[in-house]
Amino acid sequence: MTVLEHLADLLHTLVREDPRRVILGEDVREGGMLGLTRPIAADETLRERLLGLPLSSTGGLAHATGLALGGARPIVVLDGCQRLLEGAAALREAAELPWRSAGTRTVPLCVLVPIGAGFGFGADGGDAALGLLARLPGVRVNTLGRAHEVGARLRQAADFLGGEDPTVLLMPRQVLLQDVEDGAWIDEPSTDDDVRWLRDGAQATIFAWGEAVGPALEAVETSGVDAGVVELGRLVPTEAASLAEAARRTGKIVIVHAGARGFGLGAELAALFSDQAIFHLDAPVLRVTGADGPIDPRNEATMVPTVPQIARALAEVVSP
Repeated sequence: MTVLEHLADLLHTLVREDPRRVILGEDVREGGMLGLTRPIAADETLRERLLGLPLSSTGGLAHATGLALGGARPIVVLDGCQRLLEGAAALREAAELPWRSAGTRTVPLCVLVPIGAGFGFGADGGDAALGLLARLPGVRVNTLGRAHEVGARLRQAADFLGGEDPTVLLMPRQVLLQDVEDGAWIDEPSTDDDVRWLRDGAQATIFAWGEAVGPALEAVETSGVDAGVVELGRLVPTEAASLAEAARRTGKIVIVHAGARGFGLGAELAALFSDQAIFHLDAPVLRVTGADGPIDPRNEATMVPTVPQIARALAEVVSP
């Protein structure tokens, strides 16, 4: 089973187990984006809960917001970052409704969107989406970093484990294309999914998320540096206290993420560590990122930092 097939299978399970759930998106009744709704479309008992939408993501997200206010648990499937950016105004309205109603209304709306390099789309990168989403108060943003945990991440978002706010799950295309061994799937979220130590290390600490997690782990193995790796599963709102505590452990920090370097979460983390862990830092905070855009399809792989780039940063941060 591929990652996309596993996602489709779990979406089918989610809709079957909760009658409040509906799936919205372009062509979802024909299988939808990447075939994620094929099992539901083939199930006559559930097919009616697939709601096809026009190309307007703004209208689709507004419609989903109304459904959420009416008691449904809508899941909107978008085909990329461009659609997410187009629908930002509607997502902003959805996120503001809880506080505009003085907390009397919630908007349990889940949005699934593939981002980044992998399908030859070039500039349809994840960092632009994250930079925008981080500026929409009330929106929760989770991301997928390791392919075998796609089920757990989807459940975390669709079950609104962080709260019944509009929740976006960013799904890096490079992760969706990875192979997973049989029996390796993890479908149940754990209590430490927001900030998780994937590897302990005494010399330095890498903070990574999304498609940068795999290269970060590989760079530690090849660099000869005893570095820990911390994965961020929830990007917005940031777990500031947990992240600062993790930064204090070694005092030598490398932040690794895909997408452009400027005006993103990497810069915010560097500022956070300078503010809350400054007396524990033994070296400048280094960042390893993808290339700045715009990126054409031929060069989209440059949007993700490479293993050698990360290894060089590790060597630099631990050097005397």
